[in-house]
Formats: sequence, structure tokens, C-alpha cells
Amino acid sequence: MTTYVRQTATLDAWWFDRDALAGLGRAHAAAYAAAQPYPHVVIDGLLGDARSALLADAFPPPAHPGWKRRDYAEQSARLGQLQRSGFDDVAPALRWLLAELCGMAFVDFLAALTGRRDLIADPHFTGAGPLATLPGGHLALHTDFNRDSARHLDRVLSVLYYVPREWNPAWGGALELWDRKRSRCEVTIEPVRDRLVVMAYGDDHWHGHPSPVRCPDDHVRAVIAAHYYAARARPEDDDDAHGAVWA
Repeated sequence: MTTYVRQTATLDAWWFDRDALAGLGRAHAAAYAAAQPYPHVVIDGLLGDARSALLADAFPPPAHPGWKRRDYAEQSARLGQLQRSGFDDVAPALRWLLAELCGMAFVDFLAALTGRRDLIADPHFTGAGPLATLPGGHLALHTDFNRDSARHLDRVLSVLYYVPREWNPAWGGALELWDRKRSRCEVTIEPVRDRLVVMAYGDDHWHGHPSPVRCPDDHVRAVIAAHYYAARARPEDDDDAHGAVWA
């Protein structure tokens, strides 16, 4: 008989508290909107020390066969693209978090934080999901891709959740947010465990971690990324909308 599920012997089930998370979003909404050089917020302690430590231990090691390594002038010693195999052989704890990032409670949190009620998650994690930077790796300053061409959606938000086992600021790797003219770095954000960063998308929202990471060989700069989108609405789009039509 064909089975359509995979099962693990143990499952530490959890989920985001929708009301509490929405309250967290409202509490940071003003700071998010006023942040420079563009709207963003940094929130520590999202999942707590114990659960984030479990996720750090579950993060795919550099030897995981699903990683695709990038070594270009713009980015080097960076691993990603586990979504190409549907996150095959990624630990259940990590897959659970990926699912929660697409769920109602988290999307409602983002709505409370940003004021946007039109957010659409990406369950395929295009250009996102787990990402790792190895010692010596870097990510040059850049602005992100702006469209989900398959679904014809505009990109509006990015989320980063950091899960290194530990991180020493002396190792570098801080996320840098630069001004729109790319003349100076205005904000640095250390990639420490259990830290959530939410950033608005923009064609002039420059960011990266351009200096080579200096962590020891047995550590990586580990992050889980998720992007959120919105339809390009027109006033007449809902003119013919209706509820159920009963026989």
C-alpha cells in the first residue's frame, strides 16, 4: 500500500501562539515603520533558548548532500537550495519551523508588525529556506529579486531567523543595512541564535555581510530565510467577487 507521509519516532509538537505573536507584532510596529535606513525590526528570543538550541543542532551540516554551494565574486562559500529536493532528509524540527513560517499565526504577526493585510507566504521557499555561510564566505551588498514570476506576485518582506549553535561577534558575519545611496552602513545586526529580523523589500534596500566570515572550521553562519509577497491589486479586481452560489 502506498503511503503519503513520512514519520519520525519522536515529534516535539509546537506551534506559534497566534494572539501572543500578533501582540508582539503590534508592540514593534512603530519601531519597524520608523527604522532607518528602511523599515526593519530585530526581535530576540522568538522561540526561546532550549528550542532554538534544538534547531541549531538540527541544522543541516555542510556535508548534507542537498546543499548547493555558491562561489562567485558576489558570494562565496555559501550553501543553499535545499528546497530543490523538497527539503529531503532535513530534520523534522527544522521542517516544522519552515511550515510555521508559512502559517496563519506567523503571517498575522507580520501583518500586525507591518500593517499589511495582503501578505502571501511562499511554501516553496524560492531563494530562501536554510542558508549557511562557511568560514571565509561572504555575501556582497545587494538588493533582492523583486518578483515571484511563477505566481506573478510582488515581493514585499523578508524574514531571517538565525540558528547558529553559537556566534562570537569577533567572527564577523553581521548583517549590514546600508543607506539608499550605498555610501555608508547604518545598521549592523549580529547573526546570533534565536534572533528574528524582518525587513521591507525595496529596490534600494541594500544589505549583505560583505566581509569574510571568520568563524572556526566547526561553525557556520546559519540562518533560515523566508520571503513574503503581495498581489499587484487594481481597484476593479474584486468587482465580480461573490460568495458561495447554492443550488
